[in-house]
Amino acid sequence: MAVDLRTLGGRFKLAPRRGSTLARLSRNIAWGLGSRGFNSVAGILYLALAARTLGPKSFGEFVLILTYGQMIANFVQFQSWKGVIRYGALHLQAERPDRLERLFGYTATLDFSSAFVGALIAVIGAPIVAPLFDWSPQQQMSAALFGAILLLTTGATPTGMLRLFDRFDLVAYAEAVGPLLRLVGCVIAWLAGAGIVAFLIVWATAASAQAIVQWVAAIVSRKSRLAFGPAHFRQGAQENEGIWRFMLQTNISNSVSTFWMQLGTLAVGAVAGAEDAGAFRLAQRLAKGIVRPVRPITVALYPELARLVAKDSRDQLRKMVIRATMVAAGLALLVVLVTGFAGREILTLLAGKQFEFAYVFLFLLSVATAIDLTGIAFEPLQDAHGRAGIVLRARLVAAAAYAVLLAILLPWIGGIGAALAAIIGSGLIFAQLARATASVLKDDRSGTVVGERANVGQVPVTRP
Repeated sequence: MAVDLRTLGGRFKLAPRRGSTLARLSRNIAWGLGSRGFNSVAGILYLALAARTLGPKSFGEFVLILTYGQMIANFVQFQSWKGVIRYGALHLQAERPDRLERLFGYTATLDFSSAFVGALIAVIGAPIVAPLFDWSPQQQMSAALFGAILLLTTGATPTGMLRLFDRFDLVAYAEAVGPLLRLVGCVIAWLAGAGIVAFLIVWATAASAQAIVQWVAAIVSRKSRLAFGPAHFRQGAQENEGIWRFMLQTNISNSVSTFWMQLGTLAVGAVAGAEDAGAFRLAQRLAKGIVRPVRPITVALYPELARLVAKDSRDQLRKMVIRATMVAAGLALLVVLVTGFAGREILTLLAGKQFEFAYVFLFLLSVATAIDLTGIAFEPLQDAHGRAGIVLRARLVAAAAYAVLLAILLPWIGGIGAALAAIIGSGLIFAQLARATASVLKDDRSGTVVGERANVGQVPVTRP
């Protein structure tokens, strides 16, 4: 039976969408820009406070424990919000709220199951990887507990529900909870001169609070219901043809996309030591933080592209992708110029002169980030067409090349080798997705019908 997670009950209402596609996209991007802008500034500030408080060595140890938990989380947690939007848009178009309930229950079940498995991996894996980073028994315990808590705080499904229903305002408020609490906690820890454990507690508490707020917002805002249970799970799989494959592909693709930050940081720590790992992570966080405020373009693009694909609006689809790519390319050039001319000053201002040696990392990693930014519209276009396998293949090829380059360059030139490997990996992803995007847009322009009708009413679903 359907489990009503809201005290007052009731079914969510399929309210008519207001405004044109461009108006919705602009409104959603505005909410996303505000949210990511705040989150980016807060993220840079709280990481800088941690660096100043702990110093290079202790900060590096903190970063290694943090990255260990985050890496496991990113590998086992599904990108359920993409499945909610991809298939939910089709059910909205077909006006099937019952199928939406089963879809939400299906993705939530996957979220909770993967979180439990990941928590077990975090606890079991800590003693195994400890020799690589010279962790003490206390650090092993900290890594295990932090990883387990982080994995149990998943908010992918509720985030997808809010985006599907055009509640980007609530997404913005919910996503601000974690950074805000983290920033406040880091200020207190900085004033108190706290150690590594205090900062880990701050990170875990903020992640837990954000997940709770996301679920409450998703359930209350639309009087949403989620259909749980084995029967609903099986029916949800049948009604959303290919969803398991799509979810698995997007999960692996996202995991590989975080390869650069997480595996790179851990590899630098294992080969070059905790100080270089901390500097590498700080530089990478700053490079990505500069462009993070524009990431909402991707988030806002995906639901609109999914709707345009469902409606077969090919001309609008092509124009939207081209415009987004042109804007992103200009921003990418600006990122490289800023870090090239002012990167040293940025590091000194935020983390102190003791982290000035991370400048080379910052500049090289900003180049990799700029390449990623230029192709900001490529992945959501492929996902909207049900071509998650294309994105996955591109990221796997790049990840394999990155791992090989890490093995060759790290022992030779240390963290700089990891940064150079990130540039090459980003370039490989860009080249592959650019080619795939050109192919999709060419098919649309020539009027080729890509895909077939799935078991979601009379709404066309495309796939490779």
